[in-house]
Parts: sequence; structure tokens; C-alpha cells
Amino acid sequence: MDKGKIIFIGVALAAVLFAVLGIRKAQPGPVESLYLGQVETLMARGIEDDSYKGALEEVKRYATFAMTQDVEAEYPDGEQADKALKALMDVYHDVNSDVEEEASKVMRQGRAKELAQDGLAFIKKQVEARVQVRGFLYYGMAGALAFAVFLTLALKSLKLSRRSKDRLIQACFMVTAMTSILILFLIMLFLFREGLPIFEKISVSDFIFGQYWYPTEEEDPEFGIFALIIGSFSVTALSSIIAIPLGVMTAIYLAEIATPGVRNVVKPIIELLASLPSVVIGFFGMVIVAPFLQNTFGISTGLNMFNASIMLAFMSVPTITSVSEDAIFAVPGELKEGALALGATHFETIWTVVIPASISGIATAVILGMSRAIGETMVVLMVAGGAAMMPTSIFDPVRPMPASIAAEMGEAPFQSDHYFALFATGIVLFIFTLIFNVVADHIAQKYRQVGAATL
Repeated sequence: MDKGKIIFIGVALAAVLFAVLGIRKAQPGPVESLYLGQVETLMARGIEDDSYKGALEEVKRYATFAMTQDVEAEYPDGEQADKALKALMDVYHDVNSDVEEEASKVMRQGRAKELAQDGLAFIKKQVEARVQVRGFLYYGMAGALAFAVFLTLALKSLKLSRRSKDRLIQACFMVTAMTSILILFLIMLFLFREGLPIFEKISVSDFIFGQYWYPTEEEDPEFGIFALIIGSFSVTALSSIIAIPLGVMTAIYLAEIATPGVRNVVKPIIELLASLPSVVIGFFGMVIVAPFLQNTFGISTGLNMFNASIMLAFMSVPTITSVSEDAIFAVPGELKEGALALGATHFETIWTVVIPASISGIATAVILGMSRAIGETMVVLMVAGGAAMMPTSIFDPVRPMPASIAAEMGEAPFQSDHYFALFATGIVLFIFTLIFNVVADHIAQKYRQVGAATL
């Protein structure tokens, strides 16, 4: 059996496996079964609780009692019973959180009547939705693999020519690329649709250059985001001052100075740093860096612009290093050999030949690193201090635009002025990020080398 048939059979079996897993995951678990069972029991008794909170408390009370009884009956040993009950309670709290979160969303959207009409039906709907969502991922994977199997069989049965197959594959790639563009366009359309209404209440100049951000004031709310913009740019600029030299010099060392053994060890470690979750980096900044800065510099708080800049630099360095190292390593060897043949030292060759030849890739890496810094949310939310004011020192707390959106979106009433203002802030952030990427593409094209130095 050739390699192609083995891959084909493996993909088909994987599709079946994902479909089976989807069926299993779409079944309610023990806690969810208790919820649904109690809701159906109350409905069968003709109990119509108009209060969502009252209905939820009734269902929760029954679920807690039933879980305890089931665990005590199944596990005579006390230690095993405690572990089993703890596992069930974790799921129990997750179910409660999902139902209550959806209820809060309905309340913010001004649809409180849905909760008042029949609380039991709302709870049943949310628990069933939670169960169904678990299976969607597996069903999607099974469908994608099944489509791949079907497409392979169809191509083999049609016995297309090589040129026809190439055109078909090209068309598939084109559809995929256009789908990505369409999704981006729809996201942008939604962003502008939700953000532009705020400018019916406030002018664009007052919104962008306004000094005060007090969106929750009942009598006279303020929607000026200039302090948020300055906070974003200050944190990004300071993090770039730290990250760019460190990232580029590390890339030069890995590509031109380090031995193959050192490069093979260090480069994967740097690339793994890029996979660290931002919440972990933010937690490190809160627990380790903030007390250190506070004790070392004698400042009132360690959650400030400098702390956020250090954490963002830590996140940007892997991107800058990886992309820059690839660009430097791709410089043709004959250019370096020619410089060495003319009597240049290794350092002079790096400075006068390698860096100019790879400046396009290095510039792109720098812009990409800065784009990640200006758009990062969790780190600046955790360690920047959260103060929407103009900074006068690198040790002042600031509130960048992503942090403000993340912190306030969950509390803003649906389609209120506050809600629209946060989406308008997202528009401004989107435009700045787009400018960064356009600048990166322009620099890459402008300084692209030709001939042997094409990168």
C-alpha cells in the first residue's frame, strides 16, 4: 500500500473519530442532566415561575442536593466521595456562570421581558445550548475531513489532467484567500456600524482630542480618548526602545555569530516565548515586576507605564528576533564572501553588507513587533495601572485603548453611548494598526534588494 492510500485512510478514520466524539460531547453530562431533569419536572407540574432568579435558585438547590446524594451512594469512601463531588461542583459552577452570564447579556440588551415571561424555559434553553456547542467543534472537524475525502474521491473519479488539477487547486486557494478577506471586511463593517453612532453625540475632534474619559457620568458624560491614545503610544514607544535593539541584536547574533549548536538551541527557545499566554506574562508583571519596581524606585505603585512597557517588550522580542533572523540568514553568501575578499572584517561585513541587504525584513519585523505591542490587551489591562490620564513620567499609571475596551465593554449597556464610544475607540485602534502594517509593507517594498540580494 502506497503512502497516499495510507494518508487517505487515516483522514477518513479521523473524520469518523471526530464525528463519534461530536456525538458523545453533544450529550449532557451528569450536572447538565440534573439541571434539565429538574426544569422538565417543574414544567410537568405546571409550575410557571415568572422570576428567572427564583427558577434558577430552585434548580440549583435541587442539583446540589441530587449531586451530593448520588456521590454518597456511589462512593462509600469519604476521600473518593470528596474528589468526585469537587469535580461535579466545578462543572456545576461553570453551568451556573454560563446561565447567569447569558442572563446578564440579555438584561444589558434591554430584553428583560424574556427573563420575566418564563425563567424555566430560559434556563433550559441555555443549558441545552451549552451542550450543543461542545459538539460543534468536533462536527466541524469531521465535516472538513469528510469534505477532503469526498474531494479526493471526486478528483480521482473525474480523471482530470494535470493542468486541470492545478487550476482546481489554484481556485481552492483563491476561494480560501477571498474568504479571509471577506471575513476581515465583515469584521470591519461591524466595527464601524457599532462605533459611528457616537459621533451623532460628539464631534470627531472632541472624541479624539478630548482630555477626559468619564463615560458613566449620568448628567454630563465625557468621551475624550486623547489620554487613552497617548497611553497606547507611550507604552508602545517605550517598549519599542527596549525590544528593537534587543530583538535585532539577538537576530544578528543567531544568524551571523552563534555556532550552529547554539542557534539550534536558542532559536526554538525564543520562538517558544512567543507562545506564552499574555495573561501569564501579565500575572508575572503584577506579582514579580510591580513589587520590584515599587521597592527599587520608591514609587507609589508598580503598575505603571514602565512595567507595561517591559512586559510588552518581552512579548515583542520573539517576533522581532524570529523575523529578523530569517531575513538576515537569507542574505546570499556571495555578498558576504565578496566583502570579506575585499578585506572587510566580520563586523564590517555585518554592518555594511548584511544589515543593508536585510533591512527590508528587519523593518518589517520591527513594525510587526510594534503592532503587537499597540494592540495587546491583557498585559496592559493587568499591569499598566488603568488610569485614564495624561502621563508625565514613565512611572505614572496609564490606560491604553485596548485595556479600556476590555475593561468596560462587559459593563456598558447594549447600544448605549458608552457602548458606541468603546467601539469607536476600537475603530481608532484599528486605523492605527492598519497604518503600522501599511508602513511595514511600504518599507519592505522600498528597501527590497534586487539581483543576488533579493530577499
